[in-house]
Formats: sequence, C-alpha cells, structure tokens
Amino acid sequence: MVFRIHFECTDLARTTIAQRPDPLWEVLLGLHVLQGDEEPEVYGPWRERARSRLSALEHELLALTPPVGYSPDFLTPRAAGEGLDAGLAAVAATPSGQLMSELRRLSDSVRLPAWTRRLATGDTKVMTRLVHGLRSFHRTKIAPQMPMIATAIQPTVARHNDTVASDGFESLIPQLHQSLRWSAPVLSVDTPHIERDLHLNGRGLRLVPSFFCWKYPMMLLDPSLPPVLVYPVRHDPGQPAVVVRRPDRDRAVADLLGKTRALVLRSISVGACSTSELAARVGISLASASEHARVLHDTGLVTTHRIGSSVRHSLNPVGADVLSGIRT
Repeated sequence: MVFRIHFECTDLARTTIAQRPDPLWEVLLGLHVLQGDEEPEVYGPWRERARSRLSALEHELLALTPPVGYSPDFLTPRAAGEGLDAGLAAVAATPSGQLMSELRRLSDSVRLPAWTRRLATGDTKVMTRLVHGLRSFHRTKIAPQMPMIATAIQPTVARHNDTVASDGFESLIPQLHQSLRWSAPVLSVDTPHIERDLHLNGRGLRLVPSFFCWKYPMMLLDPSLPPVLVYPVRHDPGQPAVVVRRPDRDRAVADLLGKTRALVLRSISVGACSTSELAARVGISLASASEHARVLHDTGLVTTHRIGSSVRHSLNPVGADVLSGIRT
C-alpha cells in the first residue's frame, strides 16, 4: 500500500527539515515503543525501566496511543516544534469538534475508558489531567534520554542539510528512509496499511527526525492539518546502547531529599498546585505539605507564589535539573 504526497513548485520551496526531534511526537512514538517489543537492542533497557516506572497519569495515555493503527492527531500539534510548552498549550486548546471527531475515530478500533467521553465533550479537568500526563511522560521518560537521542539525530540532520544544499531535495529522499520514493511531483511512502493521497497545495512539508519512530515514517491522518512526515533516524547497529540504562534517578533523588520530600517535588513537577492539592497528591497532612514545599522553595527547587490568601507551588528549572539529572 502507498501513501502519496503530491507536491507543487511552491511546496518544494516551503519544505523544511526540523533540526531536532519534536517533543510530542517523541512522547507519542515513545508510548508506542513502550507497548511493543521491537528492536530490543536499542530500546530494551529504556522500555524495561519506563514500564516499571509508569505513573497513573502516564498509564492513562496508553488508552489514546495504541501501538498499532490510529492515534489522534491532536496529540502532536505543529506548535510542539517550538517546544514542549507551546505544544502542550496547543493540545489544551484543541477545538471540541476535533476532539470529538478524532476520539470517535479511535473508538472504532479500540475500547476507550469512560474518561475519554468527558474529554471528547471538552471537559477542562480531564484535558488538564491529560496535559499533565503528557508533560510527566516527557519529563520522566523522554527528557532523560535527550543527550543520547541528540547523539543519534544531530549527525543525521547535518548530513541531510548538506545533501539538500549540495544536491537538492530529490537526492535527500533515499537518505531519509528505504520506504520513500520520489517520482516528481509525488513522494511515495510504502506502508503496510495506508492507501491514500495527500495534496500539499502550497503548504510545504515538514520533515521531522525521530528516535522513537522505529520502522515506518509517520504522518497525520487529517489532510487539513499542517503536513508533516516524521521519519526514523538510522540507528547504528554498531552502537546498540545509544539508549542506555541510567542510574535509578528516583532513588537518587530520594537519597538526596528524603523519600517524602522527593515525592513532593515530583508531584509539583506534574503541574503547579496549592498546598492543599499537594497534600492530596502525596497523601500527607496539610502541615507536612506546607513544610516540605517551604524547604524546597528555600533551596531553590520550587517557586512559590502567593495569590490572595493561598499559595501556588511550581517546579523551576533547578528542580527540573534535579529530577531529570541533566541541565535544561
């Protein structure tokens, strides 16, 4: 089966190569990889660790991201190319009609839990929880791997830039993936289950490298959305440990801060919250939550803002560095 992308002259002029992975595409495709068993030499250590550390918020994401078949387009908005925060803001602002349509399509192939019906109607509490889950999965499962991901992707993208500059777009296609074929003005993608045509109509095509896209290039289903082609980087079989088993970060943070205070810090990282909300998340008393938040604020890991008679606690970059083990 073939997915055909039809170009016009203006489309070639407007086609771009993303210089880094898209954070929400990596989240989506990471969730796909998490549920499979493919390429154990590359993804095995990461998959084993991620499965054992999946939070309740993150586990809910699996309902929307089956490893085979359709996943909703609203999970990977174009705005995520500008960064995770911009992407999550776009997810939260998804029009209700799009939510309803895409979740109905997903329900044709998988059984969805009851909370997705509230999501489809635009329930802001459910959407906020979904956004927190996406942020948490990126922070705990994707961000810690970014140094290794960059090591795999940066040389590939540099080579693609050089190819386009010296030999043009046509010479780039064989480098991207073996399933791609160019016969002007059509780019064909050989796929196991998609037979359709996409006319760019002057919008151009955004080419996005991905570490967790492991077998076939990926596209959005809705032809009205900004066109994108996410393609796998070519993993070097001589370096099977590009994604490596990292030290137990959760245990290291708990050793540093104490188990309860580490839980408090991770709970705040899910999303800004009041002291009472923090106490409920962690399952501790209000007084204990207040004291832990104060210490984290005083040591520069958390920012606390007073709003009227209440306060809001949020993770700051230093706290994010402590949790992830890398500099942001």
